[in-house]
Order: sequence, then structure tokens, then C-alpha cells
Amino acid sequence: MTIPERIAANDAIWLQDSDTNLMVINAVIITDRLTVATLRRTFQKRVFGGPDPARFQRLRCRIVTRESVSYWEEDPTFDIARHIVPAQGKKLNSLKEIQAYVGRMANRKLDPRHPRWEIKVIERFEEGASAILVRIHHCIGDGMALVSLMFALMDETWDRPDGLAKGSLPPIGGLNPFQILQRAVAVSLSAPSVLLRRLAWFSDSSHLHGPVLSGHKRVAWTEPLEMQVVKKAKDLIGATVNDVLMATVSGAFATYLARKGAAAPDRFLVSMPVNVRHPGVPLRCENKFAAVPLELPFSSADTSDRILAVKERLDQLKQSATPLVVYGLQRALLAFLPEVVSRGLIDFLANKCTAVVTNVAGPAHDISLEGRKVRSILFWVPQRAQIGIGISIISFAGKVQIGVIADKALLPDPAHLVAAFEEEFESLKRLSK
Repeated sequence: MTIPERIAANDAIWLQDSDTNLMVINAVIITDRLTVATLRRTFQKRVFGGPDPARFQRLRCRIVTRESVSYWEEDPTFDIARHIVPAQGKKLNSLKEIQAYVGRMANRKLDPRHPRWEIKVIERFEEGASAILVRIHHCIGDGMALVSLMFALMDETWDRPDGLAKGSLPPIGGLNPFQILQRAVAVSLSAPSVLLRRLAWFSDSSHLHGPVLSGHKRVAWTEPLEMQVVKKAKDLIGATVNDVLMATVSGAFATYLARKGAAAPDRFLVSMPVNVRHPGVPLRCENKFAAVPLELPFSSADTSDRILAVKERLDQLKQSATPLVVYGLQRALLAFLPEVVSRGLIDFLANKCTAVVTNVAGPAHDISLEGRKVRSILFWVPQRAQIGIGISIISFAGKVQIGVIADKALLPDPAHLVAAFEEEFESLKRLSK
């Protein structure tokens, strides 16, 4: 990329860091022992020297602004050794120490003079393991793009999932021209009502949404949990894996609030990133998703009833044009309104939700990086406005892990919410016996 390229609206929307919420995706990969030098060589070979290096060209570009317009410009001093570095400071030998480290790093801005990403390697973490902290500014790409990058480093190939249950829209490639026209008309007709409904919604109000954010993050995650438990529950009830996992989000938050002595609200809104890429199109660094609000039920204490209620709402979402409408509105607001106005309106709409929840299905088999087994992967997309909680759900190799990142003003110790998620899995086990 020799000529600066104007940043598209769907990417520029994320050039909106605030003092309390940085627009940075954070990820943690735990592998068998790995050195910084090995990771640099692997990155250079498989990402920049792979079969389609243009997919990740933005990783070599910095952002320049001319006359209030932002552009991608190749960094003339790009050096991979500047971006992939050993973690500095005291040794991190335990899970609790690395979680605290990830939280501290999540508060730090990326250097705007160079491409906005970094990878910090903790070579010696626990017995025979290394930890890799990946941080990429959201303007470079969304969660699916980051997952694509992470799997580009792996020894095995990965076919990305399609279908709303795995974080994307129903396939467009299988539609005939008349169905495509129907969808386009539905999007156009639905746009005004979708926007009006979102403007009219009240913001969530609870112990977890409302207090002023501190800007300091805390991080925790579950042990790898058995995916078979989720599959047995979904087969028993006639739901999908995604229905069951999203129901655990509702149940965990209800349990956490009850233990804090706070009444669970009747309505609980989460922002759910939905991939709007066409099936078959190669994943590359870009933002192609809609931040779709999903209302989760809190009223039922029965696990199966909760799953069925979530299934009903997700089924309605699959059949609607809402994700495409939201994606179009996101782009239009930034493209046609002054930045201060569009940012205020986007923040106003986002702030109605309590948390951002992502769910990505990885490969069903074990994976490795330069022959080192990957033990776990977690990532969190950023929150904006006054949203202070992010939930990450990722599954691979027959396991599922759930991670929490939260502002300490809301969740001083996110391990308590993680414990509630683990209890939800115990409830699923009892359900499927």
C-alpha cells in the first residue's frame, strides 16, 4: 500500500477511544513453551509472507489525519520487533498474576505513531507454558478478523463458521436474486422502525450499569469447560449451542446480582456483535459486523425455561433484517453526520446495554503453534460509552471458555462472575442427566 487509503466509515467508527474505554481488542493465548524469537519468525512467515499477505496489510499501516480525514499509510519504519516483544516487569507465574497483568495492559493506549497493535510474550508462565497477550485497535479489524489472524499463525487450517448461531448472518450466497431483492427491501423498510425502537428504549439500570466508570480494567476467565455438556442440553431442549451459551450469560448475571443483594432486572440488554460478511469471502482485517442489542430474560430461575426464552429471541433475530439495518445505520451515522454528532448518537444507543457479549466457535480439534499445543484462547472486544463489562465465549477442541473483562467500578473482582458462569455449567450438567 504505497498510496494512503481513506479509512472507511465502518472502520473509522472505532477511532473513538475515551478515557474509560479504549477501542482495543484484547486476546490471550496460552501455549506450550514458546520464545519471542520463534513467534516473530512465525508471524513474519505466516502472516506477512503467507499466501495472501494483503489480508493483513493494515498491520503494517499507521493512521494519519489530514484535514479531519483519516487514512491508512504504510509505516516507513515498520519493524516487527517493535510490535512483538517480551513482557516487561516481574515474572508472572500464576493465573491470578497474568489476569492482573492483562487488566493493567488493557488500560494502556497503543502508540499512534506506528501501526496500532502489539503482542507481549510471557515466555515462562506456569509449568512448561507461555502466555501471549495480543492487543489490536478495533479500527484495524473486528473480532472475526482477529480470530482469523490468530489462526493464521497456527499449524492447522481453520474453516470459519457461518450462521447466526456462530456469530454471523444467515448465508447470502445461497439466496436467489428474488430473495436478495426481498432482503434489500426488508432492510430499507425496517430501518426507520429499528432506529426509533432503539432510540425509545430505556437504558439498563442495575448494580452493573449506571455507576461512573473508572477506566481501570479487571480480567478473569473460567477453566476449559466441556462442550459436550452444552450439546446435551441443546439436544434435550431442541435449541442451538448459541441459545444455551447465551442463556448461561443471563443465568450468571442473575446469580451474581442476587449474591450482591441486588434485585435482578426484568430486562437485561447486551450488545452482540453479528458478522455480516458473505459466506465464502476470505476473512481480512476490516470491520464487518453489526452491534445488535439482545434482550436476555431474567425472570425465570429454571434453566430449561431460560434457554427456551433465549432461543425464541434469537430465532426472531435470525428472521429479521435487524443486523443488516444496524450495520447500515452505523456506517451512515459516521458518513453523513459531523463526528461529534455521530459519536454522541452512537454512544447514546450503545449505552442502553449492560455488556458486550461475543461468541465464536473455533475448530473442533486441537491446534498448535510451531508444534506447541495451544491450551486456551480468549479475546474481548472493547466496550464503549458507559458499558463497562465484556463477556467472551470461545470454543475449540471440545472445550468452551468464558472470559470477563470489566471496569473495576462495576466488578472489582470479576472472578465472582466467572464463578457464577461455572455454576451455570453445573446446572446444565444436572439438566442433561
